[in-house]
Amino acid sequence: MTCVTPIRAPEAADNRVPLGHHSTGTLSLDLDRLLAGRLLIQGSSGAGKSRTLRRIIEEAFDYTTLAIVDPEGEFENLARHIGATTIRAVELTADGLTAAATRSRRHRLSMHIDLTDLDPDQRIIKAAAFFAGLVGAPREDWAHTMLVCIDEGHLLAPHVAGSALDADARRLGVATLTDLCARGRKRGLAPVIATQRLAKLSTSVVSELQNVLVGLNVFDRDIARAADLLGFPARDADLLRNLAPGDFFAMGPALSATPVLAHIDPTITEHLGKTPELRAAASVDADEAAKLLDLAGLAEVADHGPAIALKGTRALDAFLLDPAATDAAAIMDALKRISPNASTARDLARHLSLDAERTDRALNLLSAIAAVDTMPKGDDRIGRLHARLRARLSDVAVVSL
Repeated sequence: MTCVTPIRAPEAADNRVPLGHHSTGTLSLDLDRLLAGRLLIQGSSGAGKSRTLRRIIEEAFDYTTLAIVDPEGEFENLARHIGATTIRAVELTADGLTAAATRSRRHRLSMHIDLTDLDPDQRIIKAAAFFAGLVGAPREDWAHTMLVCIDEGHLLAPHVAGSALDADARRLGVATLTDLCARGRKRGLAPVIATQRLAKLSTSVVSELQNVLVGLNVFDRDIARAADLLGFPARDADLLRNLAPGDFFAMGPALSATPVLAHIDPTITEHLGKTPELRAAASVDADEAAKLLDLAGLAEVADHGPAIALKGTRALDAFLLDPAATDAAAIMDALKRISPNASTARDLARHLSLDAERTDRALNLLSAIAAVDTMPKGDDRIGRLHARLRARLSDVAVVSL
């Protein structure tokens, strides 16, 4: 009798990548199951969550397209390493980011979205525009899979708004990121979201993430929520207080059926956001310190009273050399357009995409050269062109604020 060896069907491709090691072997991430279940990386500052996200990107970029959403500008060297195109969101409109996202899906291009230099609202709005472009890609591009790796996710979908004025932006951020998580699977999108605190990230986003890597936690509220995610009883929750940097409990279909404590392996690229080492202050005497700080010069040009003490070209030089001069010029242009009306400092900041500190510095500088009438720094601060400038722009009689 002839013995016939049965032909075995070829095994499916193994799309698992190594992340770290635990007591019984290697911790691997199943990219196919990640696409179906998404991933949350959570740990307090210093726990190693951004390095863990970096490790995932380094291991996964040979398997699929990647989008790195980077609120703090810490992943540019990693973008170069994997050949991703860096887009500085401050340089594009929201519509431009939506178009760039759609085109990245079409052409399978890895992207690095740098959200630095944006105020909190604009950061949310522009990230939401990018996510909308990914989700809204045409059906024929859904097969072009993409890992969407988001650092500091609580900045883009906060659990609560910072103020009533931030509420609309928060709602947009939460809705868009939740939609990306909920509808991403069928569209070939796998969000990987890192956050410092579960208490700061929207619960509607967290509820969509079926895989978790949980590291060091120090706040009771975060510990309780993290323990609940891992299915830990109350007596085991304190384990999360004592984890070393790089240690994470891993659980989920793409990681492990039950919680396993693993240490994440080193990365190839250096993490740019690591905490600097302590460094002592310079050993100089008071006179040398005054020279290095140029205190005499600052005293001359930083008089934010009704008018600057310098005159003529010295005043012009002081203005041009001041770091706030560019912002001041933008504010002058904005106030000129609405003259003789005034504007609040908050509206100026929103209109020009400046933060409050930069807006206040620029208004102080303009006040010092008697270019604007303004109030002292505060929540109700307003500003408008100085009376003599308003008179040049209009025949309407005006008075000072």
